[in-house]
Amino acid sequence: MSVAGDSLVQVERRGAFWFARLNRADKRNALSEPLMGELLALCDRVEADAAARALVLWGAGGSFCAGADFGRFQELMAAPAPAGPDPIVAHNRTFGTMLERLATLPVPTLGVVRGAAMGGGVGLACALDHVIATDDAVFAMPEVTLGVAPAQIAPFVARRIGATRARWRMLTAARLDANAAHADGFVDVVVPLTDLKQTVAAELGLLALTEPTALRATKRLAVRNLETPLTAALDAAARDFAALLRAGAAREGIAASRERRRPAWHTEVPALPEFD
Repeated sequence: MSVAGDSLVQVERRGAFWFARLNRADKRNALSEPLMGELLALCDRVEADAAARALVLWGAGGSFCAGADFGRFQELMAAPAPAGPDPIVAHNRTFGTMLERLATLPVPTLGVVRGAAMGGGVGLACALDHVIATDDAVFAMPEVTLGVAPAQIAPFVARRIGATRARWRMLTAARLDANAAHADGFVDVVVPLTDLKQTVAAELGLLALTEPTALRATKRLAVRNLETPLTAALDAAARDFAALLRAGAAREGIAASRERRRPAWHTEVPALPEFD
C-alpha cells in the first residue's frame, strides 16, 4: 500500500476501487479508538467519491481483526465510576457507529478475511456486503467467556446469519473454521490463499460493469429494505427508479445491451494488493 506506514488504516484508491488494510499487525488489528476514527474518515472519503465502485477491507499480518482493544476498556474500568454519563458507554457506542457507517456506505463493501476474525472482528465482517475468506480463517465471538457481551455487533451478526443462529453462536462462543463459518453464512466464499487474488478480481470485475449512480441507488434500496415498512420502501424505490431513468444513464445502458457492447461507464479491475 502506497501510504504512510504509521497509518492505522492504510488506504489506496486504484482505478475506481478503494482498498483499505487494518494496520495493527502486532495487535492482530484490534479495534482501538484511533483505528475506528480512521475507518470513519475513510467512509467519508469513499462516500464522497461519486465514481467509486467498491471498498475492499482486510487486515495486515495474515489476521483480519481480533476485535475490541481491551486496553482502553481496562483504563476506563480502573477509574472510579462517574456520577454522570459513563465513558464506557460512549466508547462502546463509537464501535457501533463505525459498523453502522460501513453497513450503510453507498458503495459495495468487500471483506477479505485471513486468519482470525474474533468478537468485534466478526461484527466488522458482518457489516460488509460480501466476505471472501481463505481456508485458514477462524471466526469466533468469545465475549461471554470474558465476562462481557457482544453488545454492538449483535444486530449486524443477526442480520447476516439470522437471529436464531446468531443467538446460539453468541451464547456458546463457538470457534468456527472457514467452512463452518461459510455454512453459517458469515462467509460468502472460501478459497485457498493461492486463489485469493483471482477470486477478488472476479468479484470486482462484476462491479466494474455497473453504472455508479445505479450502484448507489441499489445499495440504498437494499439497506432501506431492512429498516423501512414495505409500502414506504416500495414508494421510495419507485422514486429512485424514476430518478435513474430521468438522469439519462439508462439510455446508454439499454443501447449498449441492444448493440452488444460494453456501456460507457465500464472500468477495468486494477492490479490488486497482496492482502498480506
